[in-house]
Amino acid sequence: MGKFNEEHLAKMMTLGIPWDEMTPEQKFEQRKEWDKVVSDPKELYCTCPRSSCRNNHNCTQCVTLHRFYDGFPDCLRPIDDKMQEGVPADRKYNMHLKFQSSGGNDKTGLVDPADPVGSRERLMKAREEAGQDVYSLMDEWDKVAKNKKNQACRCKNADCWYHGNCVKCIALHRHFGGFPACDRYIADHIEEIVDAYWAEQGGKKGPAAK
Repeated sequence: MGKFNEEHLAKMMTLGIPWDEMTPEQKFEQRKEWDKVVSDPKELYCTCPRSSCRNNHNCTQCVTLHRFYDGFPDCLRPIDDKMQEGVPADRKYNMHLKFQSSGGNDKTGLVDPADPVGSRERLMKAREEAGQDVYSLMDEWDKVAKNKKNQACRCKNADCWYHGNCVKCIALHRHFGGFPACDRYIADHIEEIVDAYWAEQGGKKGPAAK
């Protein structure tokens, strides 16, 4: 586990005690603190601007679909943006790359990791020219998102109060500025990319290092 994820998990322990060192009583108190977060309607509100998306306000299907393509929901993008701040677009982790290339290695030249918006436009145009409209594409995504095998919670903490509850899990981790367990491998990968870039810049992080 990378430094980012370790620091995120440490922030979650608001009692100041590592989870593994807590007594059962302390764990109960910690969980009550977390419950205050996930009981707040403001914390549970879907922040994705794509209100027309079929998965809007459906965290389970949203998480499932993005995770299938090694991505994460839009509600976590501010955290990703903060992690990759100052890194050039062509070096950043592109959460939509596998979406755009249908999950494989794109050989059409339509997908540009540094230009996700342009790639989406080019792909949509290519699909239209091939006779496939956007609704059929969304139907493909629906099959992924509604597949019960894909939806299965991957977190090893099966005794967690929020295990299998994507709404509260996302809300809790987002509140403390990190990713849920099922997407944590992506955060590690982003951190590796960012560290590698800044190491090339002499270890300087910030606009001056561009």
